[in-house]
Amino acid sequence: MQMKLDKKNLSIAVGCYVLWGILPAYWNLLSGVNSLFILCCRIVFAFIFMMCILAVTGRMSIFLNTLKDKRAMRHLIPSSMFITCNWGIYIWAVNSGRVLDSSLGYYINPLIAFLLGVLLFREKHTKLQLAAVGLAFAGVIISLVAFGSFPYVALALSLSFATYGVLKRKARTDPVAGIAVESMIFTPFALVFAFVFLPNSFETIDFYKLILLIGGGALTAIPLVLYSRAVNSIPFIIVGFLQYISPSLALIYGLISGEIPSAAQLVSFTFIGLGLVLFSVAMVRIAKKEKADNK
Repeated sequence: MQMKLDKKNLSIAVGCYVLWGILPAYWNLLSGVNSLFILCCRIVFAFIFMMCILAVTGRMSIFLNTLKDKRAMRHLIPSSMFITCNWGIYIWAVNSGRVLDSSLGYYINPLIAFLLGVLLFREKHTKLQLAAVGLAFAGVIISLVAFGSFPYVALALSLSFATYGVLKRKARTDPVAGIAVESMIFTPFALVFAFVFLPNSFETIDFYKLILLIGGGALTAIPLVLYSRAVNSIPFIIVGFLQYISPSLALIYGLISGEIPSAAQLVSFTFIGLGLVLFSVAMVRIAKKEKADNK
């Protein structure tokens, strides 16, 4: 059944990626707070926010049934680990003045996701798509060999998020309930870690920062909910194109905030940019072919 590209669903998708794109600026408002403490608060407040959504929408039974589903939990437990690592690395990168590295990571992510789709799910691919992935990895290798700079932050972000996507796909759970379960799993650990190992961080929190931390929970959960709605409502190729809104906004913010790209970063961005062009061309060709076949 063909999906209709109506303005409402398109706006939801754009809103999702814009929210993800402005997160670096948001987390930077908490630059004086310990990154691990921010991560703990992000987990706890995201869980509280999701529980409120479940209660308001009457989906609590779906949440409870998900907890009882052993097959789903086998995937949600590790997925919660990977998304937590992703959040932690992202917050640390932003607060350490490495917004460009985080942007690079999310530019790489769609290509990593494609590669995992081919290897794990045996999805069909074209030579042009493989060439696109090859260009991206060539940029990484050249940066390593020529400049001795390995983009470990970017790769850690892209690999953790791509692996999270694979696990979420295998879990096949209700999007809202799944996000609630993931945040619930690490909430006890986050609370214990914050109170036992980071007690001094509480002294740095004033009313303004507390509001920001609470809002961070909502900003963690809302884009994931919007993404789940968008990916099921509009053609996936459009979702794929819109995905580059987020790292592009992060890249702009990094440049505005005074970060200067290194030679290694310039090489990586150039090769990955070329890879994305090839990848986009391949996706357009596939879409045209499918459209012609359906006529």
